[in-house]
Amino acid sequence: MPDRIVFKARRVANQDASGWRPDHAVLVNDGRIEGVIPQSQLPADIESSRRVYDLGDVSLLPGLIDVHAHMHCSATADAYRLVTTEPVDQLLLRAATNIRRSLLSGVTTLRDLGSRNEVAFPVRDAVRAGTIPGPRLLLTGTPVTTTAGHCHMFGSEADTLEQVVTAVRRQKKLGADCIKIMATGGMFTPTANPRSVQYPAEILAAAAREAERLGMQIAAHTLSAQGVRNCVQAGIHHLVHARWYHRDPQKGLDYDPVTAERIAKNGQYVDCTFGHMLIGTEREKAGAAPLKPHWSVASTPVSNEEHVENARDMRRHGVVFITGLDMGMSTAPFDQSSANARALVRYFDYSPWEAIQASTIVSSRALGLAAVTGALKPGLSAELMSVRGDPARDIDALTGCVDVVLEGRPVKLGGTPLV
Repeated sequence: MPDRIVFKARRVANQDASGWRPDHAVLVNDGRIEGVIPQSQLPADIESSRRVYDLGDVSLLPGLIDVHAHMHCSATADAYRLVTTEPVDQLLLRAATNIRRSLLSGVTTLRDLGSRNEVAFPVRDAVRAGTIPGPRLLLTGTPVTTTAGHCHMFGSEADTLEQVVTAVRRQKKLGADCIKIMATGGMFTPTANPRSVQYPAEILAAAAREAERLGMQIAAHTLSAQGVRNCVQAGIHHLVHARWYHRDPQKGLDYDPVTAERIAKNGQYVDCTFGHMLIGTEREKAGAAPLKPHWSVASTPVSNEEHVENARDMRRHGVVFITGLDMGMSTAPFDQSSANARALVRYFDYSPWEAIQASTIVSSRALGLAAVTGALKPGLSAELMSVRGDPARDIDALTGCVDVVLEGRPVKLGGTPLV
């Protein structure tokens, strides 16, 4: 028999996540949303035909979507040492703990953009089998990087065009849902230089073509201006970070508004990861020591405000941001995906509803999952999260997850985990 459930709440987001439906109920049938109706229209004997959960005075929203995690990383200042020295069994245990924490914070879809194959795929299999709790997982497995390149310690090292194409095919064979490629060096890796490109545009384009041929999206880490340009030219679907460091270490940034306009016209999405920045800023204000800068940028420091202004101009040119926290990196814990929405409001003048849309509907669309999840809409998977207060008035309310429903099944109720 189909599992028929009702979730009642004081405030329920509408289909567009642009306003509240007061005192409504979400009807669920066999894991999918059947309808959203006023509670006053529920039959008096509703409990005879459905299980009813009265969530009370909460704001009920679609589950959050986070497009950027590294499930086996520790989200501490010691993350690099741990991920390079711990055995696989320890990494597996940490990954299982991390994705559960993410789920209980309201994330019902999580894309992992780079973890060891021997960790990521078994964890996803265990989630699908119901062995361990976790959100819907989309995986790249190991990212494609150069020898000694960014995240080489858990990446597939490939230097030539032929090697990169082979690496893409290998990840597909192992079960990858999408591909991650490191277009430039990164701050996490001492042997990589974030100011310099790791692959020219023609190799990135070959990787993108191969990913598309195999039915996958491709995302690229890029921190330099030339890296961004190469990704745009290559047709990379999702640009991760999209910072604009100048290749000259004596200079700061090299922002290019013409390239930003091309990103928008091409329909390429940007995971700007400013939630990560926001958490770091908040920690420093609370007294935490700032992180030591990477050697490549230490000689010419660039302020957060400079990065923010470039991203603000990208938005003015029509670039669409999606929400990835870079979970697992030093200031990106697995239970703080809501910082993505908070950063969009703080840094980019999003309204709270626009930030909620980015964290649900927009990111779902970017992942190709609009027909599956991301909204409280009949026919979609019943993936819900609730918070106290009204995040449409105060986006900080999004941090206090109270209830979580995954594919119609409650996994957290009234603040108490059920898994």
